Amino acid sequence: MKKRTLILVLLPVITLLTLARLFAHDDETPAAKSFTAGSNIWNAAQEPTNWWSEIKQAHGHVGPWNVLGWRMGNAALRELNAAWGQHEVDVICYIPLKTPYSCIADGLVAGTGNSIGRLDIRLGEVMTMADIHVSVRRKDGIGPVLLFKPKVEYLEKIRSQPDEQLDALAHECGQLPEEKLFTIEKLPQSDKGLKNH
Repeated sequence: MKKRTLILVLLPVITLLTLARLFAHDDETPAAKSFTAGSNIWNAAQEPTNWWSEIKQAHGHVGPWNVLGWRMGNAALRELNAAWGQHEVDVICYIPLKTPYSCIADGLVAGTGNSIGRLDIRLGEVMTMADIHVSVRRKDGIGPVLLFKPKVEYLEKIRSQPDEQLDALAHECGQLPEEKLFTIEKLPQSDKGLKNH
């Protein structure tokens, strides 16, 4: 009788602990520290082989603003030695909160594999096009903070273009050298002791 009582008491506890581990996110369990960011069962995403299609699927169309975000996202992963979809970086996209500027954010999602829902891509508001920038850092605190500043001349070129020009401008953005699109500043991290949530 004691074995049966012990089993009946332990069974709900074991079930609860198993479910808690199964539904935990990356940073909610002590064991998660032994994994790389994003390596649990909740992160089965694969880097897209066709980025154009990925942007179109996520955003509804491909235009120069979301391709610009995709290019900056790719550059951030390269510069910070991070992997697509592993949620190793935090990204804050500072834009006027209206279209077409907000299209940059969907490009950053496609370029990094990060997501707004996981809070590793966030939006910050600026008031002018000249103030647009994207700030990126590794979650583990290794390396610099990257500051991506789109070239104002390029933004002026793609702003307020007719819809029939979007496809050609998007293709051009995908092909132009990075230095024609944006600059990258590397800044030292000033908050190495702070934890990310």
